Amino acid sequence: MNKGFTTIEMLVVIGVMALMSSVLMVYGRTGERQINLFKEQARIISALSRAKYLSVATFGKTDVPCGYGVHFEAPRTFLIFKDLPSGDCSLADKKYSGAGEIFESFELDSVIVFDQLTLSDIVFIPPGPSVVITPDQEQAAIIIKIINIESSAAIKINSAGQISR
Repeated sequence: MNKGFTTIEMLVVIGVMALMSSVLMVYGRTGERQINLFKEQARIISALSRAKYLSVATFGKTDVPCGYGVHFEAPRTFLIFKDLPSGDCSLADKKYSGAGEIFESFELDSVIVFDQLTLSDIVFIPPGPSVVITPDQEQAAIIIKIINIESSAAIKINSAGQISR
């Protein structure tokens, strides 16, 4: 009596293993993209928090901008900017006005885009900081998503400066 496996049995085992490996690879890629989505969500929250911190940190200092803000541009660009005065801060436009105001620029991961932006700018004005959302609204949402996959993440910010997921 011969001990061992037949060719058919070996082919079945190899086929099952190949199928399981391909399923794992697909789920692994989806998981990797999901991690990238949450990482980009954290980067946006970090940029908003940093602009808020920079605004508060100007308290009591001289020769400072009228505020710090975050500007969003579809499909995947956002930047921290200084709201520079054109004289008196009461005359400041409280929004992003061009490349001369850029403090730091960011790009989302290549597979992630802004799905929905209900704001273009948010500015934190010292010393409070008071918050101005453009266009004028009480609460804004930033929704990012993975291209070609129905997976998204949201960031909400209100006119009091509270940032939430």
